[in-house]
Amino acid sequence: MTLQPRQTYQQRLMLAPNVTLALEVLRMPTMELRAFLEHQLEDNPFLELEDERDVDTSASPTDPPTTPEPAAGSGLDEDWTSHWAAAGEREEPNRDEDGFAERLTDQRMLTPQSLPEWLRMQLGCQPLPDAERRIGESLIERLDEHGYLESGALEELAAGHGVARERIEAALRLIQRCDPPGVGARDLRECLMLQLEQRGTCETLAYRILRDHFPLFVQRRLEALAKATGTDPAQVAQAFQTLTQLNPKPGRVFSSDLPPSIVPDLVVHHREDHYDVELNDQELPRVSVNRVYYRMLKDARTPTDAKEFLVRKFQNASWLIKAIDERNTTLLSIARCLISLQREFLDQGPQAIKPLTQAQVASLIGRHPSTVSRAIAGKTIDTPCGVFRLEQLFASGVPQTTQTDSISDEQIKSAIRGLIAKEDPAHPLSDAIITERLAQDGVAVARRTIAKYRGALKILPAHLRRHRR
Repeated sequence: MTLQPRQTYQQRLMLAPNVTLALEVLRMPTMELRAFLEHQLEDNPFLELEDERDVDTSASPTDPPTTPEPAAGSGLDEDWTSHWAAAGEREEPNRDEDGFAERLTDQRMLTPQSLPEWLRMQLGCQPLPDAERRIGESLIERLDEHGYLESGALEELAAGHGVARERIEAALRLIQRCDPPGVGARDLRECLMLQLEQRGTCETLAYRILRDHFPLFVQRRLEALAKATGTDPAQVAQAFQTLTQLNPKPGRVFSSDLPPSIVPDLVVHHREDHYDVELNDQELPRVSVNRVYYRMLKDARTPTDAKEFLVRKFQNASWLIKAIDERNTTLLSIARCLISLQREFLDQGPQAIKPLTQAQVASLIGRHPSTVSRAIAGKTIDTPCGVFRLEQLFASGVPQTTQTDSISDEQIKSAIRGLIAKEDPAHPLSDAIITERLAQDGVAVARRTIAKYRGALKILPAHLRRHRR
């Protein structure tokens, strides 16, 4: 069998370059589009910022419009600690002292970007022998991202450095006196005790509870703690409140995966009797066609090879400007449709979001559902109720047997949250009871659906919410 060349024909559907560019621009959120435009401004000489355009009163009649047209003929696992999920991430209260913002900025500039760097800096400020300093640095390397010492690290370091375990523990105590409070702990109990020790509150009821009755504290058995400590239940409740305000993960303040600041793509304004929406395009550079290069393209004296380059760049600039206009038009059409259909959400909050699909919105604005899906991906909208992803305004519906209309999953989550907020802490509501309560209100939902939504709301099951006696 020999290899022979053979010519075949086939048909394939391919997107034109301008269509591909339009789809990519439609997908980009504001900040991603900003970076893309900045790159295009450097790469394409035909693009310039509108505020940088020179005022030329002698511009020829051949100057291009704001949106250029191509030139003709150019060829162109669950536990109670989840109550502290946001510990260490609370915002600082507003302060009005003069110069506070400047001092805070300077402090952030001097603060290292990782927990190990910060601890090594503090360790370097202490007068220690070289051997002790090496042990301390080895301990810092064995801390996890939350600031806890890895299990078995003391024994391994003692064997690795050839010293007694007591010397490793002495070095660990130096680390535990560093900032942030609680760092270097081996478990949650030690982490909380270290924080109270740094506050100088070792003689308080809260410290005694951690030291002598930690299992009762974990189980939230307040009355049993009052009996065991010989104190009043009100005092135990106050100590319990103090403990739950401590930071169970001190290393998280140096975490590198903190969410970035959100720049919403759309902003909703409340007018007198209606809502209006506009693009948040203040972060986007406004681009236009460079007049100098455009006149060079139209000049018959321009060399052929240069004109071919200019034709290609002018074509790319034209496609980009039209793609941006199409993106903005599509986003505004979707947003205006959403605020019209979800008016109750703007008035009452997320609990009033109605069932809505992307296909319904696409039909109303005359676009394909895939276009709507691509346009809302990664986009956010600033509303009177807060900043939301556009996807959140599309809610799946749960069919109801007693009603003609379905109910959205957000409405069910809001109902679950409301029932649990009013429950008796000593007798919390189980998923089955919540199902029955919702059925009494005309909302038919399966128990497993309640469990799924409760998990999405980060609410513990009933047996972990119970305040035991």
